[in-house]
Amino acid sequence: MTKEFSVNERNGEYEVLFSVSGTIRLEIKASSLEEAKEKAEAMCDDEDFGLEIDEAEEVTVDFVRKLPPMYRVTREGQIMQVSNLLPNDEPREPDERGF
Repeated sequence: MTKEFSVNERNGEYEVLFSVSGTIRLEIKASSLEEAKEKAEAMCDDEDFGLEIDEAEEVTVDFVRKLPPMYRVTREGQIMQVSNLLPNDEPREPDERGF
């Protein structure tokens, strides 16, 4: 028996990946040049860099793709939308927001 899943087709939605090379200039507080360098290196390691580029030297489009359809499922008791179905996923209907 095949399960019928409700699908969010994501019509008109695309993902664009840009590569950007640029410059960010800011001021930081430190008690020495060594501490300032350490703080700057730590900022580079921060996953949520959160700064805006002052000047973009080069911007390229790496790829553009249609977003994949999202299947509405219940997985381990949680309602979610997923792009890949797992064997124990159960179909569900969209909620009032379409989720």
